[in-house]
Amino acid sequence: MTTLVHRVTVCAVFFISICAHGTGHALRPRFAYVANNQDDTVSIFAMRKSGLRAVGYVYTGSGSNPRAVAVTPSQSFLYVAEGDTGIGGYAINTTNGSLTPVPGSPFLTGTEFSILVHPNGKFLFTVTGGGVSIYAIDPNSGTLTSIQTVSGYTPISGAIDSKGRFLFTANVNSNSVSAFTINQSTGMITAVSGSPFTTGANPQSVAIAPQDKFLYVPDGNGASVSAYAVDSATGALTQVPGSPFAAGEIPVAAVARKSFLYVGNSYDKTISQYSINATTGVLTPIAQPFSTGNSGPLGLTVSPDEPLLYVADHDTDQVIVLGFTETGLLFNESSMYTRGSPLSIALASGDSPISYSPKFVYECNASSDDIWGYQVTAATGSLETLGGSPFAAGSSPQSVISDLNGSFVFAANPGSNNVSAFAISQTGALVPAPGSPYSAGTQPSSVAVDNGAHYVYVTNAVSNTISGYSVSPNGALAPVPGSPFADSGTGPQALFIDPRGKFVYVANGQSNTISVFEIDPGTGTLQSVASVGAGSLPLAVTVERDGKYLYALNQSSQNISAFGIDPVTGELTPLASSPFGGAGSSNSLVVDPLGKLIYAGSVSTIIGYKLFDPKGNLSLLRQSPFGGVSEAYGLSIDQSESFLFAANNSGNSVSVFQLDQSTGDLTPINDSPFAAGTNPTSVTVVDSIQ
Repeated sequence: MTTLVHRVTVCAVFFISICAHGTGHALRPRFAYVANNQDDTVSIFAMRKSGLRAVGYVYTGSGSNPRAVAVTPSQSFLYVAEGDTGIGGYAINTTNGSLTPVPGSPFLTGTEFSILVHPNGKFLFTVTGGGVSIYAIDPNSGTLTSIQTVSGYTPISGAIDSKGRFLFTANVNSNSVSAFTINQSTGMITAVSGSPFTTGANPQSVAIAPQDKFLYVPDGNGASVSAYAVDSATGALTQVPGSPFAAGEIPVAAVARKSFLYVGNSYDKTISQYSINATTGVLTPIAQPFSTGNSGPLGLTVSPDEPLLYVADHDTDQVIVLGFTETGLLFNESSMYTRGSPLSIALASGDSPISYSPKFVYECNASSDDIWGYQVTAATGSLETLGGSPFAAGSSPQSVISDLNGSFVFAANPGSNNVSAFAISQTGALVPAPGSPYSAGTQPSSVAVDNGAHYVYVTNAVSNTISGYSVSPNGALAPVPGSPFADSGTGPQALFIDPRGKFVYVANGQSNTISVFEIDPGTGTLQSVASVGAGSLPLAVTVERDGKYLYALNQSSQNISAFGIDPVTGELTPLASSPFGGAGSSNSLVVDPLGKLIYAGSVSTIIGYKLFDPKGNLSLLRQSPFGGVSEAYGLSIDQSESFLFAANNSGNSVSVFQLDQSTGDLTPINDSPFAAGTNPTSVTVVDSIQ
């Protein structure tokens, strides 16, 4: 085991920057994978312009402590350096980004600090702290076969040049960088003459500049960056004049883009910004170091086609997205919470960016005990009843939800005290899952499923509990250990799982509180975290896209309570300007997928709000309220943010509105509303992903 660097925390010392090499043609980023070191998970995000949307996670195993991630050039496989365990291998679903373990995974190879894929996609290189191990990648299955292990000088990270000729490793305790030539046919490596080469104190990672002419090494305890010219024939390194160059305190990660270098300083919580002299490799600061807020940047990844830098901000559990100006200066774009302690980010790309369009809509009916399904015309939002609809549910279904990938539909049935589960066929027809319906507590009032469809949770309004279920591949549900879980409040009416799948929030209508529970990623067990007061009779709760703010609809006090979310604990802190008025006696609440708009459904109108500042505050939309509903008990917005769907309880119908993304205005589409069952209570939309 490598001795830890003086003054560098356990978390910081192993963080690296992985730069994926292109495949020879233009690729557009679709998904980002984030190694959450202290959560035993890899978060999955869909990439939409400069924003990230949490779409799930994969559990890598207890004590796996993932440290680094890398995607193959084919975009087919993701590999994870799983701390003291070994290597996790996953096949990538190129449509929705989900991950499936490859045969033999995890490969129990021992300690892994860093992980790299050769540009030809045939070989995987892992840095173990004691050396470097090389594996052959089966191009069809992703299975790994050991090729070679080479002892080193306490290496903890590495980089490969764009042509795949050389491997360089940062040797943390020997104050050096090693250089190897790579046999591109066999993957085996040979030390370059003169290797290892001297660096500053405690080198942390390696970054190679474009055109492979120069190599840069952050010196963790030297507050500097060592710079080298790379011999294009041999891989030998020569110090650049003036090297090392001053950096911030405890520089850990580095990445190059065009003629600029960026270095993350862990202790300073900044990113140093330099221009690279194309002839000499000399670094010149172009501005003061860029502040990354409350935590040090520990992993840096550049978009292959957009002027964007993705930053793993370990202590604040965030991925920060920064933009570049033409002159190389950084500026803030957005940020998103991960499941916890992110260290490394890898991007998976395709021929086109990810896009969504509405495909099916489902609504449940309390009096006719069924679920109606509709085909959506994506261009207009018009609904056509599906063949086989309506589909039988339990007694008095109160809540219906579909998973983000459109595989399943779940319904809470308070009249029969159970939960119905369905698989969605290609035609949209609902097929009952084996064993459905499943027992719940007394009067289940609301149902929620996490983005990756790992777990389903149901509030039981009379027994004051939350039932939890794991989801099998065919949609069948099984109780998670410890279910049902006691609620800290009374009369739970609704619940919402935060976008990253880490916390469950429960609106308690009788005690006027919001309960907070943490989800165990491996078992689905709930751990009570906290409870906070809301307004009078909270009936609905939602969390905006970035996972930073929670909103609760209070029917009796006719307002919306707003809270900031602690990214680590999930605890809620009321916003200073909360609650926000104007909600009327509303029944339902929904936030748009881009996290800019919130709508509340009332007796005859929909009230619209916008998030008008970065602090989660709300203001009523200028044209709000919008007519065209009759007791909107349920609201849902498609992922393309084109349409809003409302379940009209007294109108026995579904209203459809065109949503103006720039203003938030809602306009009823032609032929709206559409006939439904008797007393609709909830509605959900399933999207086509391309």
